[in-house]
Amino acid sequence: MMTSPWSLPVRAILFTAWFTAQFVITSVRVSLLILTPGRQPQPAIVRFEIDELSDAEASLLLALITITPDTLVISLNRDERVMFVHGMFVAGDADGFRRGLRETHDRLLRGIRWRPPVTASGGGHA
Repeated sequence: MMTSPWSLPVRAILFTAWFTAQFVITSVRVSLLILTPGRQPQPAIVRFEIDELSDAEASLLLALITITPDTLVISLNRDERVMFVHGMFVAGDADGFRRGLRETHDRLLRGIRWRPPVTASGGGHA
């Protein structure tokens, strides 16, 4: 795993590529929902706990979640380190939806921090 501060440009590029792919995938998914008669979204609002983030990191995470076509941040409580996120395709699997948000959270931190967080599994969050 790339944890050296000198790997920051590579990690930032990898995160950007990953997020762009996610953006395209969710755009296609939302487009199919709109264009396919009879399909219905299965929305929900979930509580998502965030790590201690700087103001810039929290703003960036909020913006990335919100610009993704199938998600929207409803509120962010910095004191309790929690955000409420609306998802179009939760489909009764709130934990699965949270895992997707966690992946975005963790990949973002690895992509923008000078010294990325490391967990026992080699990735994850701080």
